[in-house]
Amino acid sequence: MADKGKKILLTVDGSEQSMDAVRYVASAAPPSRAQVVLFQVMSKVPEVFWDLGRDPAWEKKIESLRLWEKQQESLAEVFMQTASELLRDAGFVTENITTKIGRQKEGIARDIISEAHQGYDIVVIGRGKSSEEGVPMGSVASKVLSAASTFSLWLIGGKPTAEKVLIALDSSEGGLRAVKHAGSMLNRDNNHMTLFHAIRGIAVSSAGIEDIFPEAYRRQLMEEAEEEIQPAMQLAKTHLKRLNVDAERLSAKVITSVRSRAAAIVQEARQEGYGTIVVGRRGISEVTEFAMGRVTNKLTQLAKDRALCIVA
Repeated sequence: MADKGKKILLTVDGSEQSMDAVRYVASAAPPSRAQVVLFQVMSKVPEVFWDLGRDPAWEKKIESLRLWEKQQESLAEVFMQTASELLRDAGFVTENITTKIGRQKEGIARDIISEAHQGYDIVVIGRGKSSEEGVPMGSVASKVLSAASTFSLWLIGGKPTAEKVLIALDSSEGGLRAVKHAGSMLNRDNNHMTLFHAIRGIAVSSAGIEDIFPEAYRRQLMEEAEEEIQPAMQLAKTHLKRLNVDAERLSAKVITSVRSRAAAIVQEARQEGYGTIVVGRRGISEVTEFAMGRVTNKLTQLAKDRALCIVA
């Protein structure tokens, strides 16, 4: 019996984007420590259409609907076979791969959330596309994201890889959980991980602020902030080494005086070619009334072409 380890709910819908999510899991998750459930919710034909079948004029349309349903089921089965084969080729054993095709009950997002609460550690979902301009992801992904407080979420955009992993670190418990998650679930022996911390600067554009925070004092605050994050950096390195991340594959970087921590993280990822960003759901200074921290929330909007791993 193979070690099933972490349980991953890999949500798919038959699209190329969801196949990209399958490819990402195949290349990123550890085959020996993951059990993958491929899950698709089939859209339901409203009951009113079947009721109309009593009318002879609608009989042929009802037949077309039944044929459409069968075609969708066949396409889903073919997709599941292809996805399962892709995972097996990546080293996942057959007994650790399960496929589930369910008919829509309450709604696609609600059905995914309901399934996610059945003991899964990680939920993987494509960002999707919104019909509204300026909205960073589709409604299904957005709803699942809002419910992801008890499980970690891998939000997949573009065609990401895990060859380079950027871990957004602070000194919170959430930051340490993100480190442990990366070390246990994204450590593939041949990738590189970077512990990254961005320190916000102090804006002095308002009248009188520069007198309160002169340049020398601002530099001192930045230097102190750099020193304060070092214990968290060392602890993170210790945990990653315990999880068999070689020193050659591990680095750390601290930048200061940024205007936005989330924007700095995404800029670093794009400039240096990090396909995966790992972050805790909430950081050290986040307001408890909010389910997700400001930095993480902003990352869900900015990291459109990366894999964003939000650790619960």
